[in-house]
Amino acid sequence: MKGSRFKTLLAGLLLPILILSIWETLAIRLQNPSILPRVEKVVNRFLHPFSDVLGTGSLAFNLVVSIFRVFWGFLFASVIAIPLGLLMGTIRFFHDFFKPLIEMLRQLCPIAWIPFALAVFKTYSVGSILGLRYTATILDHVQLGMIFVLFWGGFFPILLNAIHGVVNVRNIYIEAAHTLGANQQQVFKKVILPAALPSIVTGLRVGLGICWFVIIAAEMMPGSDAGIGYLIIHAYDLAEMDVIICGMILIGIIGALLSKGLESIFKQIPSWQAKER
Repeated sequence: MKGSRFKTLLAGLLLPILILSIWETLAIRLQNPSILPRVEKVVNRFLHPFSDVLGTGSLAFNLVVSIFRVFWGFLFASVIAIPLGLLMGTIRFFHDFFKPLIEMLRQLCPIAWIPFALAVFKTYSVGSILGLRYTATILDHVQLGMIFVLFWGGFFPILLNAIHGVVNVRNIYIEAAHTLGANQQQVFKKVILPAALPSIVTGLRVGLGICWFVIIAAEMMPGSDAGIGYLIIHAYDLAEMDVIICGMILIGIIGALLSKGLESIFKQIPSWQAKER
């Protein structure tokens, strides 16, 4: 067993080691850190996460700001999309009423909403709404327009998966519950919702991934002065490629951890679909 795990670990490390070797070889030959820095220079950025980076704050600070922004966008998307999805999946009238508009709006890329968000929300932040403008709180870095763009990115995957989960509940479960004397509320609570949860969780994971993906474009918006996306753009202006690569690697790592964390939270949910024969 231990030998098998070691082989699995070794196999998983082969490709990263190969990539790092090619990277280091090319960096040495180019001798141009503004195009491709040495591996050790990027690693050094990771080893000092609390040191100031290009006058924008530390890596840790910018990372926390980005995560905080994604949290609010994802939270609003979840709070609205899940109830609406359950409603549309359960009641035919609401499904027919909302579907044409949803089918049209979901085609719009979240990034396409950035000009709209700038025009409507300008540079207002959560801190300014709460009367904390020009303070040192993290709320002053969370712009309303940015939350809207992130909300849009996460909303539709969550909504569509919630609808899919409800619509695909097998009728035999519902009929069995009615046969046993359950009313409509009990059927929804004890049958429809548990059966739809696996699909809802899938939607949450996809929605969270898109929110994290969109954060780069969202942090290009005027008024943003912190965050991993902002740091990457600022580093590009200063030709600091090691900061850019460091930020890109962080985005990948944190995105994977967020997805895995969400999966771990919900992994105890019983899946009726998996038990079907």
